[in-house]
Amino acid sequence: MNDSWQLFGFLAGLIAAWSILIVAVLRTMFKAHCDDINSRLEGWGKDIDKLEKNFLEIKADLPLSYVRKEDFVRFEVVINTKLDRVHDSIERLKERI
Repeated sequence: MNDSWQLFGFLAGLIAAWSILIVAVLRTMFKAHCDDINSRLEGWGKDIDKLEKNFLEIKADLPLSYVRKEDFVRFEVVINTKLDRVHDSIERLKERI
């Protein structure tokens, strides 16, 4: 009876030591994985800052290089009206000759 308690104690100690070893290894692996994720996120943060800077530059340049459809149509109507006037003037000159 006494031997079985000693054997039980030894096995319980062995299982406890094995469990502590497994937990320590898992904890170390988890910490390494978390550090890797954190370093990747920091790199992504820098990339996001670059993208934000580029987006703001494009947003600032957009009014200089973009013409709204309504503005273009208005400009085209003005140009066409002027061309029609020039055409009419040329036709009147042709009729005089």
